[in-house]
Amino acid sequence: MSARSFDLLLESAYSPEVPELFEEGAPAVYKKFEQTFKATRLQHKGTSAEELNFRFELVRLGVAIAFIKAFSRLADNEGATEVLALLQEAVKAKSTREIDKIIQKKIAAFDTLYQEIFVHEQREQILGLFERTLDAASKDELDNLMLEGLDLLQTIDFDHNNPDEDEDDPIDDEFIKSIK
Repeated sequence: MSARSFDLLLESAYSPEVPELFEEGAPAVYKKFEQTFKATRLQHKGTSAEELNFRFELVRLGVAIAFIKAFSRLADNEGATEVLALLQEAVKAKSTREIDKIIQKKIAAFDTLYQEIFVHEQREQILGLFERTLDAASKDELDNLMLEGLDLLQTIDFDHNNPDEDEDDPIDDEFIKSIK
């Protein structure tokens, strides 16, 4: 997996907006995670498990944010907007402990994500990827989720995300008045 894949996942989720999650940019966040991961595996001095956990959490938050952003583009779900804001706040934390504290404060927001998803297959798929991201415990899992997410997001037509709504046939106001 590469820093470019991480960046592409975020760009795909946010398009046409430009994601501004990380001051240093998404590729730099992923590269720092990879460097810390390698240094920890090689047992370099100065690289702690705590630093690796923090870098992992930042990447995991980035992946989760990409999925929630894509979900919010497909669903008019107030909960998704609230979870997105919560995750965006958590990404600014300076430690794993601070991330946990931010998330725990508003953990109930996650419950509202599951309203109205069962009528839209792509929403279900995105939330499935989101859940798996939250459960991911390794670099390989995150890398695989990024690839799956990139594949899925490339197939979604965000401009036509509400097949239940027929915008070609607007309801005539005169018709509404006549049936009252």
